[in-house]
Amino acid sequence: MHILRNGLFMLLTAALLMACSASDTPEKVAQDYINAVLANDINGVINTLHILTDAPKEQDALLRGKLSIMLADTSTRVIRLGGVKHISYSNPEYNADKTRAHLVATIEYKNADAPEKQENIALVKTEHGWKVSL
Repeated sequence: MHILRNGLFMLLTAALLMACSASDTPEKVAQDYINAVLANDINGVINTLHILTDAPKEQDALLRGKLSIMLADTSTRVIRLGGVKHISYSNPEYNADKTRAHLVATIEYKNADAPEKQENIALVKTEHGWKVSL
């Protein structure tokens, strides 16, 4: 029983550390960002963005309004093109001190005649991990 309890404790500790860790890679944050955009998930998009902490509260409402419009347009386009077939990501390109990264997400749609969409994603390393920089 003692061994089982210790094993369970170690497993839970490892899970907690992984859950509390900052976003480790630009690729993961870019995937989370694109997935949130395609799912029309405004909170998910905001969680991936680098937003200055000293920004005025009015900026949050303005940001949410603009994001709502962008997400609605994206959702309409995805539906019109038959949905998403596949998403691929380029390898990130870093600046000299590896505090900024850039990569490209290529989105393929299910309609055969739909052109691929390439999204350039700029990221910045913050104290809370990698974030999308607008």
